[in-house]
Amino acid sequence: MDVFNEHMLGANQYHVRREDVVVTAANLLNSKVAGKITADGVKGNASAALAYCAAWISGNGCIPLNFLMEDAATAEIARVQLWQWVYHRARLDTGHPITVAYVENVLKEAAKDVKSLVTGVKEAEIEVAVEYMISQVKADRPSDFLTSDLMPYLERLDGGKWIKSSL
Repeated sequence: MDVFNEHMLGANQYHVRREDVVVTAANLLNSKVAGKITADGVKGNASAALAYCAAWISGNGCIPLNFLMEDAATAEIARVQLWQWVYHRARLDTGHPITVAYVENVLKEAAKDVKSLVTGVKEAEIEVAVEYMISQVKADRPSDFLTSDLMPYLERLDGGKWIKSSL
């Protein structure tokens, strides 16, 4: 705790300003970023999203995956990155286009391994996760939050009545 207290001089770090970092609207809209998209990267995103979605609707809010403890944030990043790659017509490092059909196939293949990644999930929960993820990569825009989208499935475990609120 001493090391933490020495470098964290308060309840937050709002005072730490990064004036050296300049981000423009053009930067935020640029889909051409450095790096390569690999087939393993697509499969990793598909596996993480499916595993978490299946776990979520079975009542588990975090899962150990690839020696890390993952939660909804990881699944959201994976879900939206798959959507972005399809939407922006990205290509793998091999030149193969990342299309809805390609991602759908990767999702279906990755689904076969979900039970070995997450204990306690049922086949029906995996099927819901696959259908959900396919609907997301096909969408004009991704939905706001996968947890909100999948809440009705989780709600069935409690037998209650969950109503999606609107702002």
